[in-house]
Amino acid sequence: MNDYVIFADASGDYDLELCDSVGVRFISMQCESDGNVFDCTGCDDEDKLKGFYADLAHGSLPKTTQITPFRYEEIVEPVLESGKSALCLCLSSGLSSTFESAKLAAASLAEKYDGVKFMPVDTLEATTTMGLLLDRAITNYKNGIGIEKNYADLETFKHFLTAQAYVNDLHHLHRGGRLSAASAVFGSLLKIKPIIELIPNGKLENIEKCRGVHKSLAYLAEQYREFADMSYPDMYISDAVNSEFADEVAELIREINPKVNIKRRILSPIIGTHLGPDSIVTGFVRKEAK
Repeated sequence: MNDYVIFADASGDYDLELCDSVGVRFISMQCESDGNVFDCTGCDDEDKLKGFYADLAHGSLPKTTQITPFRYEEIVEPVLESGKSALCLCLSSGLSSTFESAKLAAASLAEKYDGVKFMPVDTLEATTTMGLLLDRAITNYKNGIGIEKNYADLETFKHFLTAQAYVNDLHHLHRGGRLSAASAVFGSLLKIKPIIELIPNGKLENIEKCRGVHKSLAYLAEQYREFADMSYPDMYISDAVNSEFADEVAELIREINPKVNIKRRILSPIIGTHLGPDSIVTGFVRKEAK
């Protein structure tokens, strides 16, 4: 019998049916814009997510908030009180201080409880690759792997994951302070579409600038061809309510690997807030560690 519960924060894109099969619990995260709060739960329905991205496309510029140590303790402590431990997947420390909050909560809870543990994982990932990492944690759990061995396996596996994003709206990057006004205007005129990747330290880095949508989508597919472990059955494609372009990427990838199982999700608003409307993120397992 497994003596622990798996948690994940709302910055990932997850296979909810698989999560339900073992009772994964999600820790919500919030976006705030003009006094309004969007509570991202990790299992929001499509209509709610589509409404968020409609607002984003009309100029809304939400700010994300991190999970506090108190919030982690509040959520996890009842599990420890029940005699079970807790394994928690946290958004990359390169993008947020949420993992640091989880570590503080773990240290505080360790002083109160013997024999059970709160073990947060710095995934160094987000969105699609957090989905792959959670899939792995669930598979391990179903195979009867204990919390410490599951944690150790995730610490290794996370270095074999790649998340890459197509960014459609340069003006959104400018509004968010990640691109100058001149670069946004000039890049838009030239139809430049950045490709961004989560690098090994868990931060985002611009790895390519493609001219035009279709060249950008083809680049994502070619990255899969070059780096993916095609023996691994699953990958993720998430979109910021941009299913047409996501379909195009999926079709290109299926041409490369007809056996691949592509899990499709709407992009978590926690990440979509920064990438902007119409973004697409791929996530796959690599042949070699980063």
